[in-house]
Amino acid sequence: MKRIPSRSVLASALLCGLLFLSISSLAHTQAVARTGSRPAAADQALQTIDEIYLESYVPIRVLHAQLRTNNLEHQLLALAAIEDQLRTGRVSPSDPTLFDGVAFVLNEGVANIAYSRSTIPYDYHPKARLHAARIMGLIGTEGARIQLVQTVTIDPDPAVRASALYSLGQIGRDLDGHTSQAIAAMMQREHRGTPDFGAVYAALVALEQIASHEGNVIDRAALDMVMEVAVGKPYNRLLRSRAMQVLSAM
Repeated sequence: MKRIPSRSVLASALLCGLLFLSISSLAHTQAVARTGSRPAAADQALQTIDEIYLESYVPIRVLHAQLRTNNLEHQLLALAAIEDQLRTGRVSPSDPTLFDGVAFVLNEGVANIAYSRSTIPYDYHPKARLHAARIMGLIGTEGARIQLVQTVTIDPDPAVRASALYSLGQIGRDLDGHTSQAIAAMMQREHRGTPDFGAVYAALVALEQIASHEGNVIDRAALDMVMEVAVGKPYNRLLRSRAMQVLSAM
């Protein structure tokens, strides 16, 4: 017959276990107090893949290869790394490999949509294109301005167009009037259909920023469209008020 341990023996074993856990916890607390941080393994466990990725320098040629995949997660991760490197000065805005990769993302979905004509292809990634349009504003070159004008003109997603418009305003150059002309054409298309208020608001902000720079040319059609928003339906009070502010700046 198997002998069952007495209650006193079980109590002693439980007490020893609790004592061991208390000593281990105290030792860990003292180690943290001495070093001022958790052990490296614990830190890495708490970090996300994105955080670890952004903490390390990834060559532009590698990021360029990631951007040219059809994988949304790869593209977003590469775009985040590129934006971080641009903001911290670790990569030159004039790097042609950088521009080519970001432009590829902006053009890929639009080209596939135009080719398919009736269906949305599997690699249609407006979230990636939106991020790429924001990065073009950080690049800020003449090539970036031309690319953003194209995005405003042909991209079917209003959020992507809005991101491109904010970037055009950030760049601020329009010596030939082509930027304000493209913005006016987009506003006309919105006005004839069902306007996306976010895209129209971004257009107003972009025109105001462009008008604030000396030497820029503001297309007459852009002025007409701002007046249209200021006084007509179906625009809400916020858009009409913003349009009046832009008119005073133009």
